[in-house]
Amino acid sequence: MNHQSHSRRTFLWAAAGAASAAALFPHVACASDESEPLLRWGVIGTGTRGAFTHLPVLKEAPRSRVVALCDVDESRLHAAAAKTAGQPTLYSDYQKLLADPQVNAVVIAVPNLLHRKMLEDTIQAGKHVLCEKPAGATPEDAVAMKRAVESAKHVVMFGMQYRNQPRNEQINQLVASGRIGKPRYIIQNCSRGDWNRSANVWQYADPKLGGKPMNWRFSHAATGGTLNEFDCHYFDLLHWMAGSLPQKVTGEGGISVYHDGRDTWDHATVTLEYPDDLVAVHTLCLFGPGRTDLRVMGEEGSLETAEDGLRLISRARKGIGNKIEHITPPAPGKHSADLATLRLYEDFVECVTSGKKPEADVDRAVAASRTCWLAERSSDRRATVAWDELT
Repeated sequence: MNHQSHSRRTFLWAAAGAASAAALFPHVACASDESEPLLRWGVIGTGTRGAFTHLPVLKEAPRSRVVALCDVDESRLHAAAAKTAGQPTLYSDYQKLLADPQVNAVVIAVPNLLHRKMLEDTIQAGKHVLCEKPAGATPEDAVAMKRAVESAKHVVMFGMQYRNQPRNEQINQLVASGRIGKPRYIIQNCSRGDWNRSANVWQYADPKLGGKPMNWRFSHAATGGTLNEFDCHYFDLLHWMAGSLPQKVTGEGGISVYHDGRDTWDHATVTLEYPDDLVAVHTLCLFGPGRTDLRVMGEEGSLETAEDGLRLISRARKGIGNKIEHITPPAPGKHSADLATLRLYEDFVECVTSGKKPEADVDRAVAASRTCWLAERSSDRRATVAWDELT
């Protein structure tokens, strides 16, 4: 093939790709001015995650501008608007935000039981969407959300940002590079205080809990369970490091300390059995000191988190002592916003402009939630359950 023919074919492929992108994302074709926002965001939910993470990140996110906010709490809404550049349009009804022609992308940052309906409505309205984790509050929600995403003609991403944290990226790279040999056993411990008890947290009146308004994270119906609300991030990390999904799940959990009317666990232990004889154990304690520890043990050594970074321990051979290597964590960069979430938005822009698949896609979100619900099922049965039991 001569150079002229090759160049012409390359040009035709590029032109075809551009035409496809223009068909799927018509507003991109006319957004040639880099100074103009490609994504005009409407943020639904101005509580802790929406106002204190997404809004600061969106100030630094590429080619993005917040043009609308929505919340049912007027004081929360106006407080968030005061933190937003410009003068965003304010709504108390998310359907009106979805109908706003200025909005072409939506952040859903509301309690879990609202994710499914809002995601379906946002996709139906023809907007791009970044939906906070998890994939709903029930397995039925997850199925419906996956179906909705598969029908979407715009970018749909989920708030599964923990893989983007520099230390987690470093850990995964070291494991994948074979520095500790084939991983065989992973221990992941998560300990933290109880859920936010501030007056700002949304109150949910769960009929199963007597109908009295209470912190929505205390309700299984509102959250899908403590594991689904908090630990889905950590299960997603384990799936990433394992390079696959588990085949079996064993879970145990309950309420040991917080007997205050909630029906969500305050502690749990979950064992995941992956292919090729890799086992991971995850623990959660809501009444323990705030810390997160990880140790990955392989055939030739281990990797563990430490206060000053990471420790890589090479196993002794032929009488030679273990070699311990201290690894400094990567510099976070000059960002005032949450770096891991900022990287979600950077990937989002790339998906819109190139048509690539989001890194934090619906399959990752559904797999993480599925792990949580299987662990609960295992605890109820007091027996190990297979991954395929929940489809």
